[in-house]
Amino acid sequence: MSKFLESLEAKLQGLLEGTVDRVLSPGASRSLGNSLVQLINQKLREDTSHPGTVPDVIELHVSLERWDTWQAARDTLDEVAQEIENEWVSQGYFFQNHLKIRLIPSSDLAVEDIDIKTGFEEIQPEEGTSPTILQVITRAPSPEALPKNACFIINGEEMVNLTSPLIKVGRRTSNDIVIKDPLVSRDHLQLRAQHGHYLLFDLSSTGGTYINNRQVKSATLKPGDVVRIGKTILIYNQDHAQHSTSTNILNVFPGDPK
Repeated sequence: MSKFLESLEAKLQGLLEGTVDRVLSPGASRSLGNSLVQLINQKLREDTSHPGTVPDVIELHVSLERWDTWQAARDTLDEVAQEIENEWVSQGYFFQNHLKIRLIPSSDLAVEDIDIKTGFEEIQPEEGTSPTILQVITRAPSPEALPKNACFIINGEEMVNLTSPLIKVGRRTSNDIVIKDPLVSRDHLQLRAQHGHYLLFDLSSTGGTYINNRQVKSATLKPGDVVRIGKTILIYNQDHAQHSTSTNILNVFPGDPK
């Protein structure tokens, strides 16, 4: 097994060298490749509830300052995910789903820091688990971070309550909010709850994300904001303690998109 792990680390380093060393610093590709392989191997040894099953989700938490730069590495990360899956399958292991590497922006990280987390798509962690670099991904809401009574009104008709710390929006059916609009990318945008607000991040979508008719890469959502992706309009609202009056989200709907 040790020879297999060393061989896989070398292959990942080769894939990551140009991109990651450019994004971070020379030699970062070796450290990242090593971390990915060791975390997966550790998870396989420790998780007896999924014998022979390799974790199918890897999250790379990166700094907000490096967020746009990391978007350029998506193709490389897809290649890395495919290489990891192929190599572990060749050793007799299997995946519940195709391996995905997700980029998650974090305001808590220094510019060049990366936090890596791995787990299974639908597995919830046990209560009381302390945060570590290796943990199962969870969608459990964080009450102190989640905006109160946050929601989207989609095209003036459907209200969707926003109750998770991480919400993915796009055309892909595995997203938390699925938008059936051919002009919307499969993975279009992401919402991250933080300090009672949602931060919106465009995921390098083809058509872009617009808030109040202004194209954005990232922004903090405010009550009444009009988000447009493709021909779809999403109007955001939440309770805000600093506002003495509530916003009537239906009144700010601009009409059918053209």
